Amino acid sequence: MDINDIILSDAALEVIDNGEWMEVDEAPGLELLVTGMQADSARKAIKALQAKVRAQSRGKALTEEQYSNITKEVLIEHVLKGWRGLKNNGEDLPYSKDLARKFIMSRGGERFTMMVLNAAQRLDDNANAFVEQVGKPSPPASDGQ
Repeated sequence: MDINDIILSDAALEVIDNGEWMEVDEAPGLELLVTGMQADSARKAIKALQAKVRAQSRGKALTEEQYSNITKEVLIEHVLKGWRGLKNNGEDLPYSKDLARKFIMSRGGERFTMMVLNAAQRLDDNANAFVEQVGKPSPPASDGQ
């Protein structure tokens, strides 16, 4: 196995840090602008929030609910940067951090939360391939023959 298939290149890390539009397979027409969960800002936020919660609980191990809330907060504040194709009663729903928070933190928002998390993880997992694909020249346009 080639080491370049295992580690992330600098260009891939840049994509993870800056974000990319990701299609959502389970919601055709929806695209999410996300950074990766491995983005520098996301990793720092996770570490800081975990330390804060541990300090508040006097060093006790974090519960599953605490981990979940930390992940949701990071998704809202650092990972999800926008969406396209999200509608409300047929009308385009413009992105806002407040709406993202409402959807991700709501009891009924688990499916949306998983869409955002999965998109971010796919970006993490496929960043090298994404960079390679972008770097390849486009095939010549067909002249219809």
